[in-house]
Amino acid sequence: KSRTTCSIMHYIFPQKSALVDIPVLQFCNAFIQRLPVSALQENFQSLLGVFKESVQLNLASPGHFLLLSTLNDFVTRAPNQENKKNQKDLQDVTQKILEAVGNVAASSLEQTSWLSRNLEVKAQSQISLEEPNVENNLHDHSTVSSVVSASAPSVYSVQALTLLAEVLASLLDMVYQSDEKEKAVPLISRLLYYVFPYLRNHSAYNLPSFHASTQLLSSLSGYAYTKRAWKKEVLDLFMDPAFFQMDTSCIHWRTIIDHLLTHEKTMFKDLMNMQSSSLKLFPSFEQKAMLLKRQAFAVFSGEIDQYHLYLPLIQERLTDNLRIGYTSSVGAQMFLFFRVLLLRISPQHLTSLWPIMVTELIQTFIQLEEDLTDEPAKNNRKMSRQKASSNGSARFLGDIHQNELTLYLSACKFLDTALSFPSDKMQLFQMYRWAFVPEVDMQSCSMISDVMESPRECKPHVARIMDLLKLKYGEPNINDEPTKNCDFPLLDLHSISNITQLIPFFNILNSAFKTQSGRLLNTHNFKSFKNTYPTSSGTRILKLLEEYVERDFIDNMENESL
Repeated sequence: KSRTTCSIMHYIFPQKSALVDIPVLQFCNAFIQRLPVSALQENFQSLLGVFKESVQLNLASPGHFLLLSTLNDFVTRAPNQENKKNQKDLQDVTQKILEAVGNVAASSLEQTSWLSRNLEVKAQSQISLEEPNVENNLHDHSTVSSVVSASAPSVYSVQALTLLAEVLASLLDMVYQSDEKEKAVPLISRLLYYVFPYLRNHSAYNLPSFHASTQLLSSLSGYAYTKRAWKKEVLDLFMDPAFFQMDTSCIHWRTIIDHLLTHEKTMFKDLMNMQSSSLKLFPSFEQKAMLLKRQAFAVFSGEIDQYHLYLPLIQERLTDNLRIGYTSSVGAQMFLFFRVLLLRISPQHLTSLWPIMVTELIQTFIQLEEDLTDEPAKNNRKMSRQKASSNGSARFLGDIHQNELTLYLSACKFLDTALSFPSDKMQLFQMYRWAFVPEVDMQSCSMISDVMESPRECKPHVARIMDLLKLKYGEPNINDEPTKNCDFPLLDLHSISNITQLIPFFNILNSAFKTQSGRLLNTHNFKSFKNTYPTSSGTRILKLLEEYVERDFIDNMENESL
């Protein structure tokens, strides 16, 4: 049986073979897949010879893909080799095949100049073939001949990156034994040299390559021995101003950043201690906000309570941002960080942070109330604040600055998040909730009004803001409200251009928690509102909160960006 297998393989691949057609490679792939494990072991050297000879041939890109897929299947099924020579030969042929596929992946790159070794993505559309199985639709000779020329734009670069993302990490883990992992690092470095240019480019035409490259880096980063090949570049990418210009790739970047901070014990502490002035790529007035956003993303990338021991350091950084150089942009990122902490830190560890979070929310709502007030003295403070926060770059929309609209939306999302958690999971917040949302119908409770000399002084901020919004813009039209089902979380807006877009949110909160004689009021006829938190929907709400936070890390994507 062993001799028969060898004869078939040598018949298919004579020593002086010319260009090997894709169908022959497909036959070889199917043949090896059907061999039992015992036959793979007996014919190991002969099968290895097939790979050695094939990789030296003038194969088109689909041929290299088939070789890598076949090699991966062969290594997965073949027993570990105790013979050192066999293991060394397997490593050599694996390296050659991976480098061949790596060259295909690099075919959409070009040098910036003939003196520079830096690579950039060609400004051209990239084709991501719909059929993921290369054996099924890549054997058309007309297609193959169109990509043989190295100078022609490759339609296979995205598929090469996708295939590497699927097999590279696990293949190297099998080919290089535990005491040989370091030998694979130079090969990984050479392959990633062709990957990082795709990750630096946030243009729309590079979207397919960006996705595939992110998946590739995500899979590799899970193996600690690989960190030397990507640690520095990943940190540079994380600090790049365009880092958050992405879409669904965010989930993979969470994995990458988590691995970066996990493999390097001091990395998280270094990130939290980093000074905003070190972000030289950002304008000075954006540095604090952008660093804060990256620190929040680092915590968001981890597991629950992964960083609870660093809470004193986190609290110190937050208070520093509040005390020195505070702007509306910093405040908006602060509330995003607060939402991350609610999701990633258990309630019992957040006791010391609640006074800070509540105080900041109160100050922001007071600022919003001033913006909605027509009193001259308050308007003067408002204009001076807008002038200080604009830094000559932002724009005014209506009578409220865009940076402040972003701040108010971020603050409302934090309140929305805190209210969405079940009361038993946010027990400390229940002590502060009355300051924000009305829990008693003041108009119908004459006894309370008689006792209080100035009911307005105890009016919750949501009620105050809603009154000012009504005074300024009139009664809201309930039928036009975008929040129709009124389930928590209420806010799914990514951005706003006018404060009136928050009227539905304040209008619902203004009535949702009011009680009269122990019953929930329905003054605005919100029949579908659910302010209870049944166990069955707890998972759904937490999943939504997670999705909303993840989406809020992503920057607005314009036509030229991802």
